[in-house]
Amino acid sequence: MTLKNIAESLLINSAIPASSVGVRSDQKGQALVEFTLAFILLLVIAWIPADFGLAFYTGQMAMNASREGARIAAAQRSLAAGTTTCNLPCASEQTSNPTGVLAQTANRVASALLPGATISFTVDAGSNCNRQVTVAVSGNYNYFFYRVLRLMTGSTASAPGTVPINRSTIMRWEHQC
Repeated sequence: MTLKNIAESLLINSAIPASSVGVRSDQKGQALVEFTLAFILLLVIAWIPADFGLAFYTGQMAMNASREGARIAAAQRSLAAGTTTCNLPCASEQTSNPTGVLAQTANRVASALLPGATISFTVDAGSNCNRQVTVAVSGNYNYFFYRVLRLMTGSTASAPGTVPINRSTIMRWEHQC
């Protein structure tokens, strides 16, 4: 046997069969299916805390809007006692009185996060030196993940759909006594 024949027989005998590499003809799409299932699970695990964080952010945004509205109202020179209310986006208030309390508060609330939120502005009829203004923002935050879950399962009783967000601020009216 020559050296050339020995080298050829080693090359032929050392060829790696396809089944030992892990690629068989019946497993061609398995990696894609496993990746898809794992990706959906990771997406769900990542979205749940993000959705709760967005609900918390919406509550903070509503609180800041009520503070700013109360600050603007407390600084106004003339206020009549009573309550005024509007629903987001408060378009009629913004066109008729764009510098008003309701318009300024509505500008600070994202109507996409709190659809149909109600903004109310109250001036109490207290004594001359103790009048207060109250600005309240209330609405419902719709969890996106629960909407998707209900869409997939077809059930409405599986999870809560909304969480109420109610924030209000009371300030002393500055232009008195």
